[in-house]
Formats: sequence, structure tokens, C-alpha cells
Amino acid sequence: MIGATTSTAVPVAWLVARAAGLTALALLSASLWLGLAMSVRLLPPRRQKSLMGWHQTLMWCGLSMVALHGIALLLDPVMHFSIAVVLVPGLAPWRPLAVSAGVVTAWLMLALASSFHVRRRITQRRWRLIHYSGFAAFALALGHGLTAGTDLRGTTGLLVAGGLAAPIVWLVYARILVPRAQPARRQATPGTA
Repeated sequence: MIGATTSTAVPVAWLVARAAGLTALALLSASLWLGLAMSVRLLPPRRQKSLMGWHQTLMWCGLSMVALHGIALLLDPVMHFSIAVVLVPGLAPWRPLAVSAGVVTAWLMLALASSFHVRRRITQRRWRLIHYSGFAAFALALGHGLTAGTDLRGTTGLLVAGGLAAPIVWLVYARILVPRAQPARRQATPGTA
């Protein structure tokens, strides 16, 4: 059924690939927005646990949409992508740099999503470094959508890209510029040491 065509002879697989790709970009953006908002402490601290759950869920849902995007491209009767092209950067015969950006994004998203489950087994520094790759994943995904995708062409694409990137830029500036609250230090009482 996914290889079928619509009445205008557009392969259904191509429509599914486009929809899944755009949905993956939106979910990655939302996950990044939420992670940054928690980091800047714009959201109530008492809700951190539930917000972290949403942050993880958005990332895993985005990754599932990336998987659907890749599977739909494998089934597309026009593109003729192989499993290797979908999994290995640089192998695509069509727009290799743009497709490579999408493949690398998928691998970065998998590393980010997996990092939630190994957080207690790796150092906080390593976990943070892995999370900094979220910025690269977002930039690559946006570049992939603008250069390989057909839905983010022209002025509309630039407006969508700006709309997705603006909150991230603002939250990064807030993260850098807003002082973080320091935990209150307990004062020693006289006679105790």
C-alpha cells in the first residue's frame, strides 16, 4: 500500500517520507526547545521530572519519524535508495551532501535519545557533550530539510526555518546571559565544625 500512488501519480511513499521528515524536524526542534528551557530554568523546577519525560518522549518520537522517513525512502519507486544510502553518509547518488546531513542527523538523534538511558553510567561531562551535539543535529536537520526536501523551498522554507531556529537562538542567549541561581549555602553555627 505504501508503494501505491495517489490519483496524481505521486508515490505514497514519497508523501509519507515528506510528512515524516517534517514531523521529525518539528519534534527535534520541540525537544531542543524544551531541553533549553529547562536548562535556563524558564519552567518551574517542581515540574522538572515530568518535563524531562516530555523531553525524552519528543526525542524518541522524532527518532521514530526519522525511521519512518528512511523506510518510506527505501520504498519510494522514484528515488531507489538502498539501505546503505539511508544508513551511511556520503553514499547517496542524489544530492549527496544534503542526504548525508540527514543521515548524520539520524545518528546524532539516536545518540542523544540513547544518552538518557546511560546517563547514570557516564559522567555528567560526557552526557553534556553528547547533548551539545543536539545543536549540530538541529542545524544538520534544518540544512537537510532546506536542501534535500521539497517542502522547505523558497521564502516559505526560510520562514519555517527561522521560526524553528529563533526560539533556539533566544534560549541559547538566555542560557549564556541569565545568571544561574546558586544553591543556598548552609552557614556553620558557632561551636560546630
